[in-house]
Amino acid sequence: MSDILISGYYGFKNAGDELILKAMITDLRSYKPDVKITVLSAAPNETSNSYNVRAVNRWNVFSVIREISKCKMLLSGSGGLFQDTTGTLSLWYYLLIILTAKIFRKTVFVYAAGIGEIKYAFNSFLIKKCFDKVDFITVRTEQDKDELQSFAVSKEIIVTSDPVFGLELPKPETKSTFGKKQRIGIILRKTKNWKKDVKIFSELSDLIVENLKAEVIFIPFQLSKDIKLLNLIKNNTDVPIDIFTWNDTEKLLELFSKLDIIVSMRLHGLILSAKYKIPFVAISRYSKIKNFLQLLGEPVNNDCSEPNKIYAMISEKIKDKLNSEKVAAVVRALQDKSKKTAELCISVLTHS
Repeated sequence: MSDILISGYYGFKNAGDELILKAMITDLRSYKPDVKITVLSAAPNETSNSYNVRAVNRWNVFSVIREISKCKMLLSGSGGLFQDTTGTLSLWYYLLIILTAKIFRKTVFVYAAGIGEIKYAFNSFLIKKCFDKVDFITVRTEQDKDELQSFAVSKEIIVTSDPVFGLELPKPETKSTFGKKQRIGIILRKTKNWKKDVKIFSELSDLIVENLKAEVIFIPFQLSKDIKLLNLIKNNTDVPIDIFTWNDTEKLLELFSKLDIIVSMRLHGLILSAKYKIPFVAISRYSKIKNFLQLLGEPVNNDCSEPNKIYAMISEKIKDKLNSEKVAAVVRALQDKSKKTAELCISVLTHS
């Protein structure tokens, strides 16, 4: 029997979600070293080997039901599971897991959830119905709480923070500025505007290399979805650029420790930037990016449609750098909040 069954977007080689899982497992074990954890994963063998947990195939209905029936608590999260912009079926999957756990009278703990854009009223109705049945709800930001309350969720909602804020990172590489090219990491995702993005970021790469003499490194956070876009950008540039592929999160963290500036569309690229005190430029097309910038007290720039404007922001960051002390203080507070989520979860488990 597992103490905790974790349901989330795991086993898909998505860097953000794998970092979330790593952080959650580490934090839960810090409060209860002998806690028995099982993860629903798209790649159970890989998940089991990477995190020293039991893992089962999330697509095997019989295995999922068996694990739900045997666990003490379902932990749903973390990450942006509850949204329908990438498709309604994935949202329904996570809600169905929650409902199944309640049918078996299991404790359900929603762990640092991110509530994304909901396009369909029926889906917001389903979220309300499911969340009113769970035992504890924690969310990443005040905006996530507001979103749930707009759905008329009646349960208490506790604001914590993203688990990755609590992740212990490898010591950053000491950066020598003498005779060294700056390394600029760019983290994108394929969106409906991908054709425009090919033009924007190939031209941006040209500007960076030609004017700053910097090294440009594109980092696919989800290889299966990002690599085609990045190859198109690479083929459209007039300068050499690198595409960094990773097999495990340790390699990714090692790369981050060597970067000087980061341009990111992805939340966890920005979170790692803040934790490593690396200046960043956020491409803020999504509400979770805007929420993150507001947390740090950083301006939200919605106009990232022209390479010249993004280049100007990069140049400004090189001159001024990030207000590291201000950001470090906010990150420390968010790290403490992320640890509190695990502490609360273990407390609930112990008393359930």
